Amino acid sequence: MEAPFDVTTWDGITGAFYTGYGSIEGFWLIVCLGLVAAAVTFGWRHEEHAYKATKGK
Repeated sequence: MEAPFDVTTWDGITGAFYTGYGSIEGFWLIVCLGLVAAAVTFGWRHEEHAYKATKGK
């Protein structure tokens, strides 16, 4: 990722700077949140099934 300024030292840079602004970072955030939600859902379903299988014994 290239920096959008031409200076070669940090002396010329002032203020806050965020290089991810305007990228597709939001897309990857949504993908990660979806994967976490899927993992929690499938894990919950598996644990519920496993609990019910041992409850009858």
